[in-house]
Amino acid sequence: MTMGEADEKCLIAVGGKLSKEERSINGYHVKYDNDIESWLPKDEFEETYKCSDTFHDRLIIEDKELMERFEKCAVFVDSEKFREVVKEDYPAFLLYLQREAMGSYLGTLHNRIEYANGAKKECNTRYNFGEAIHALKFGLAIRRAGWNGKGLMVFKQVPAHIESDIIPKMQSLPQSAKDLILKGKGFIDYTSQCLIYNENTGRADSWVPSISDVFAEDWEIVE
Repeated sequence: MTMGEADEKCLIAVGGKLSKEERSINGYHVKYDNDIESWLPKDEFEETYKCSDTFHDRLIIEDKELMERFEKCAVFVDSEKFREVVKEDYPAFLLYLQREAMGSYLGTLHNRIEYANGAKKECNTRYNFGEAIHALKFGLAIRRAGWNGKGLMVFKQVPAHIESDIIPKMQSLPQSAKDLILKGKGFIDYTSQCLIYNENTGRADSWVPSISDVFAEDWEIVE
């Protein structure tokens, strides 16, 4: 709707007669839930309201808005004035974490958009240890790009309850262990165990991360 049409419908209040140029200004006729109607210029409307017919549209809008906030936060945190302004260590640490979380969030949005567009075919994003642990919880296998051994991967075993009738048939336990278990509770609950598996040899060992694994930023998902 043009500004002239909005004026004719009394959707705007103007102090005098509109010029020819003003009457031709494009905009939108807006109807709100409370039955109030108004008119907004095209640029103002499209800056305020974003078209989101699909989930992909919503991802694009969210990505753009987050990018603006992230860039402002990152510029400040990376500046020499950061610790001059935020002198206390804990508030500075929290702001740093905010920047890191926003960056991780932004990277995830980019991956989702690329995957939805068909541009992303592989899980080639590098993650930190905390993100890698979440991947394990989702049932994904992970590894470090920096590991020398090829074919290694880590996965989390599915929690399982082993009843007493199964224990005697288990190949992974010595007989003495079976006897002790059956004398006690009589069952096994497997919880929170991770294995490091070598696809070249088929060998699986219990995995506990090293300190270098914990601080590494080169974790990746194995497909």
